[in-house]
Amino acid sequence: MQTFNIENVKYMFYNIKVAFLKKTVLNFSGGVRVNKKIVSALVALGLIISSNITVFAEPLSGNRATYQQRINESRNSLQDVKSKRQKLESDVEKMDNQIEVLMHKISQTKNKISNTKNEIKKAEKDIVKAEENIKKEQELFNKRVRAMYMNGVGSYLDIIVEAEGLSDLVSKVDSIKRIMDMDKKIISDLNNKRQALEGKKQKLDNDNKKLLALKSENESKLSDINKKKREQDTLLAELRRQERMYASRITENQAQIDAAMRQVNKIRDNVPKYVPSRGSSSLSSDTVVAYASNFLGTPYTWGGNGPNTFDCSGFVKYVYAHFGVSLPRVASDQQGAGSPVSRGNLQPGDLVFFGSPAHHVGIYVGNNAYMHAPRTGDVVKISPLTRSDYSGATRVR
Repeated sequence: MQTFNIENVKYMFYNIKVAFLKKTVLNFSGGVRVNKKIVSALVALGLIISSNITVFAEPLSGNRATYQQRINESRNSLQDVKSKRQKLESDVEKMDNQIEVLMHKISQTKNKISNTKNEIKKAEKDIVKAEENIKKEQELFNKRVRAMYMNGVGSYLDIIVEAEGLSDLVSKVDSIKRIMDMDKKIISDLNNKRQALEGKKQKLDNDNKKLLALKSENESKLSDINKKKREQDTLLAELRRQERMYASRITENQAQIDAAMRQVNKIRDNVPKYVPSRGSSSLSSDTVVAYASNFLGTPYTWGGNGPNTFDCSGFVKYVYAHFGVSLPRVASDQQGAGSPVSRGNLQPGDLVFFGSPAHHVGIYVGNNAYMHAPRTGDVVKISPLTRSDYSGATRVR
């Protein structure tokens, strides 16, 4: 911006005065007194004008520079806060993903624990039943032995002595042997079955202990992540507050500099007017995007499968399920579904992923924007596809 300098103005009016006096002396011998008054008036007017210009123009120039400096400082601070906020939001999304994975693991572990407990109960019942069968067979065996003694068959010697012949002896010995072998086999089989059941129960007990330890470990990890996430949420809230503050400062300073520029434009029409840039945005009418848009504003919840709450992968899975497309449950697995698509060939409805392995996913809607369930405390919304952790896209249609 050009400003007026008082020395230049004084010099200009000095030259005017000298020229005027010269002209007056040459043309009018008796008019010097009058023209001196005129010249004095002109000089005084020049001083007044130069003084006014200095008082008005210099503060405008100084204020504009001051406001512009404030705007630049606020913009730099805003950009710094935005970068920190985006990094933190990415960290929060990763934590949300870790929480989802841990919750899924805990749920699976609980199911395994429940199944193992049921198997342990069944094994215990089978062991009791096997012991009862062994006891019954042992009692039958004992009864047969007692019956042999009561009938006078007390030993192999009695059988030999009382045998009516060799054939009778062989027959009796063979019969007794078969009965005793059968009893022993039954009891042996039952004992083996009991031992196998006890071994199975012992293994199930060990498995159950491991599952309980794994459940406890995952719950401890979940607690730690939740604690860290609460701290990150607090920091994120502060960064968002700072972002609003710096944005407000930029708006205020911009209003001030615009006001100053309007004043300058009243006396200098060679300053270009500020014309705000205007963009346009449109959403695809693709059926997937149209259906997904029905859930804009739906709250984010860990493990949310819809339609009242969603997490990022739950939202994508729910939308595509409406069209008969079955997708995996978590973002990293969804990234492996469908065909890879380059960023330059993105179409509405494509899945866009963030992080490697992916910890966040959304649905591309066109115009370099995507629809997603961002994070805890947020809702399903449309965001510009400007994140630095973008890691690829797939087409599943």
